This record gives sequence, C-alpha cells and structure tokens, in this order.
Amino acid sequence: MSETPEQLLALLEAPYWKTPGSTSRKTEGRTARRTEGAAAVNLTVVDHIAAGRQVLATAERIAAEGTPRALRKAEALRQAQALKSLALMGERTDVRKIPCPYCGGFGLLLSKTGRAVCINRHCAAAGVQRSWGLVELLMAPPARPSGVRRSVTRPRDDRDPAAIIRFLANTAMPITYDRFRHLVRMYDLPSWASRTAPSPKSRAYSLSDVLTAHAIEVAKRNPSDCAAAPKPACDGLADAFFKANDDSRDNIIVGLQANEAKQLCQGCPFLDPCLAAALAETDELHHGVRGGLNAKERRLLKTQTKTPTKNLRNGRKPECPRGHLRTQQNTGAKGNCRVCTREKSAAARAAKRDAG
Repeated sequence: MSETPEQLLALLEAPYWKTPGSTSRKTEGRTARRTEGAAAVNLTVVDHIAAGRQVLATAERIAAEGTPRALRKAEALRQAQALKSLALMGERTDVRKIPCPYCGGFGLLLSKTGRAVCINRHCAAAGVQRSWGLVELLMAPPARPSGVRRSVTRPRDDRDPAAIIRFLANTAMPITYDRFRHLVRMYDLPSWASRTAPSPKSRAYSLSDVLTAHAIEVAKRNPSDCAAAPKPACDGLADAFFKANDDSRDNIIVGLQANEAKQLCQGCPFLDPCLAAALAETDELHHGVRGGLNAKERRLLKTQTKTPTKNLRNGRKPECPRGHLRTQQNTGAKGNCRVCTREKSAAARAAKRDAG
C-alpha cells in the first residue's frame, strides 16, 4: 500500500468517483429513487470522505500525545482508513498482506461489513471464523503458528496448486511452484484428485493446510520477540463470546454455544485474570462467556464471594450486633454471623445439660 490515506481521499474527491454508480457499492434504494430521484453525486463516497477526514483528525490528535501506544494507535487508524478507501475503490486484497493475529497465516479476507476474516479452517474455533476490526487487526501483535494441521478427510477448501499460488501472490509472502512443492513434501500435506483439472493425475490440496505450513516457514525466516506472546482463546471471536442474544443475556450467545465457549476458556492462559476482570466490572458487560463462566454463573459467584469492607454510615469495618467482625470466613450464606451461631449453639447445649 504505497498511497497515503490523504492521497486516497483526495483521489476519491475526483469527479469520476463522485459520479453516481462509480463504485461497486449501492448508493441508493428504490424508495429514494421513487421519492427523491437519483442523487447528483455518489453519496457513499461523500460520506466516506467526510468520515475519513474525521478519522485522520482523530489520529493526529492521538499522535500528539507522543507515547508509544498513542503513536501505534494513530498509525493503525491511518492504515485502517487507507484500507477502507481501497475497498471502496474495489481493491480489497491489501488486507491479505497482514498475517492473522491468531494463526499467523496469510488467510485474511475483507468482509462486506469491513471486518478482516481468517479463512483458515484450522484457525477457527468450534467452526466459527475469527474476525477483527481493521484497527484492532493493525494493533494486534504478531502470532506464533502453533503447528501444521493436516486435513483427515477432503475439505471444502481444496484447491489446485495454481489457485493456491495465485491466492498467496497477493500477500506479503508469495510463493513459487517450487516452494509449494517443498511445503507439500516437508510437511507431508495430504492431497485429493482435482475437481477441475481434466487429468486424473492432477491433485488438489487444502488451502488451510498450505496456509499453516507456509506460516511456520515464514516464522522461521522472520523470528519476532512478540510472536512468543500467548494469545487469548477468544481472540478474534469477540462477537461470538460477548454478544448477547435479545432473548437472553446469560448463556445464549451468537455463533457459539455457551458450553463450547467454556471449553475454549479452559485451555486459555488468561482464564484467571479474565474472570477477575469480569467480576470487577459493572453491569454493562455482564453477558456472554467470560473467564469460563456465563453471566448467571458470574453473578452467583460474585454474590457468594462478596464481603462488605466497611460500614457506609461511619466508615468503620462492619460488625454484627454482638460486635463480631464481619469477614468472608464468619459470614454465612444467608448473611448470618457464624460466631454468633456457634455461641448460641454452645449456650443452648449448656442450658440443656444444666436442665438435665
């Protein structure tokens, strides 16, 4: 991507791009044509230019802070804006030059909603593709490939070698046919009879298998200190884990069932801090699966472990009516003081002995 976001916005301001129908996006509906007539300019482009100017102004304001994270965020905003402008012009392949933040492969595609989706089947969790917003994608650290996975049965993404080479030609790390044959031999990638080639000897390979093998070779040639950082299991699956359904805000989530999400959480290296952060937050994020628990389970756990720290009236530590300090250990499930309960039971037993 050689053009700057300012240059791309200036190009979109040209008369050609402002002509209605100059992009692949639909600029108006039948209702607008019926009631208002055809637009004089391409409103999609005009709105994109206005929003782009605001994004660049925001990036400049963030960069003025001077901190490393602020500079990184500002650059991510600028690059994301450039990718959106290129997508509006019909060029949606530049996102392939960015490796997937989770699997490290060059299998990202730009969806119609403007999110980067990884098409590597081995990167998906429980059959759900990982996706990132463009700013989130550009700020994510590099990933370390976990290892080559081979398809046991014939997958849906089987492609001829030429098609796989053409797919990787638009990435930052293209491969030649000889390199492709090297990956097949080195990692013993399975093959099947080609669906398109007329010759029965022609073979097809899984695109996902090749992407994972290619990612490992790229990591070997370009080692990175950041690549060793562990990744959360929910990385790229935020919508599936945290987006609540309209009918329930507890364990019905979009894209993944709650039990499948919990299974992914059990192997996550960030399970404990994720649960602690979820318990410490307020109600606006209490939905979906976080820290291996759904919202109902987290609320129950938070209620059970909740211990008052001070009296709201005088600021002193809370005590029961008999003067015993209220702590988590001596507070029962119903809020009763366990010390008082033991004292009352001992007194009752003593009175019974005296009476007998």
